[in-house]
Amino acid sequence: MTTPNIMKTTIAKSDDLKEIISLFTNTINSVCAKDYSPQQRAAWTAGAKNTERWRTKLEQQYFIVARQEETLLGFASLDNNYIDFLFVHKDFQGLGIAKQLYDALLQKAIETSVGTLRSNVSLTARPFFEKMGFEVIRKQDNPTRGVNLTNFKMEKRLEKKTEIESLQ
Repeated sequence: MTTPNIMKTTIAKSDDLKEIISLFTNTINSVCAKDYSPQQRAAWTAGAKNTERWRTKLEQQYFIVARQEETLLGFASLDNNYIDFLFVHKDFQGLGIAKQLYDALLQKAIETSVGTLRSNVSLTARPFFEKMGFEVIRKQDNPTRGVNLTNFKMEKRLEKKTEIESLQ
């Protein structure tokens, strides 16, 4: 598999919603299978059924998608200083797409004078966030639909000069 060389990152539109939800569900059920049981993944992906909630997030957050031609490669969102989503298509893992999406969120955070980025990060995504300079604040146990979903509250303090230089 080759790195997508003609990847475009744009603001998500309501027309993207069905594809975003599909990518969300498929990524959790495949990529996260090594870290979460079938019951945990079912509880996690059940939230995808609330399309009105997703539509609100698209409208109210800085919500971006990455595409190569017509293929949705990933999506990410920033809600003030909180990274709500950062997902990459199961067939395009390890190609730098998450880093490009993260860099776009970081740029937006810098533009809006965010001092600290925060996120609740899955077991699967924790190594990526640590590589981006995030630190674990605490492990969290989240009872969801009758099962526990473990994740990590993580944050990264932004030093504007250093962060801006890293984007250049």
